[in-house]
Order: sequence, then C-alpha cells, then structure tokens
Amino acid sequence: MKAAIRLAASSLVAATLGACVAFDTPDTYNRHRYTDLTIPRDRSDLFYYDASVNGEFPEDSAAAEAQRLQWLDDWLELRQMCPGGHEVLKRRKFGDLEDNPGHRSLRYEVRCKPQAAGG
Repeated sequence: MKAAIRLAASSLVAATLGACVAFDTPDTYNRHRYTDLTIPRDRSDLFYYDASVNGEFPEDSAAAEAQRLQWLDDWLELRQMCPGGHEVLKRRKFGDLEDNPGHRSLRYEVRCKPQAAGG
C-alpha cells in the first residue's frame, strides 16, 4: 500500500514538473503570449510573424524590437525552419480590415534564405 502511495505521489510530482518545462523562462512564456508564426495559404515564398505591442514591449522601442526579433529566431530554431537564415522583408501595422485572429499589432513578412550548398 505504501509503495502504491509513493508511486502515485512521485507520478504527480513528475507530471507537475513536466508541465513547467514548456514555459521554463519568462522569455519563453512571452514568446508564446505575444507572437505567432503563420504560413499564408496564397503564398509559398514567405511566412508571417505577428507580434503584439504593449507597455512592456512598445512599438517604438529598440530594445522591444530586438526582443521581438529574438523571439522570431527562437521560433525558427524550435520549428527547424530557415536553416540558411532568414530576412525580414517588411514590418508593418495590421490594417483595420485585415484578418487578424490573434489580435496582434505588427506583422512581419519573412523569407527563408537559401541554405548554403553542402549545408
């Protein structure tokens, strides 16, 4: 009986700790909370990176922009996209009538660079 209780307790602790791994840092949490990657249905040459702005990450802050671009790098590494690097083609505000299901503030149009030969 004691062994069963210990096993159940250790399983509960392991499950609780495992749930914490997904958002192991505030930065990871903020990346998930404030940004999205979207592959457009009508374009195969680029993808969208959408980001929210707020008091902590304002639109006109160089530090906030650097953080948003770091989150983009993190997303691409996590999803194993753009092994040859990427370039931001355009950064703009969402249009008033534009489809924006995530209610984001900024849209970046991003393209993967070709991977170097032999890489």
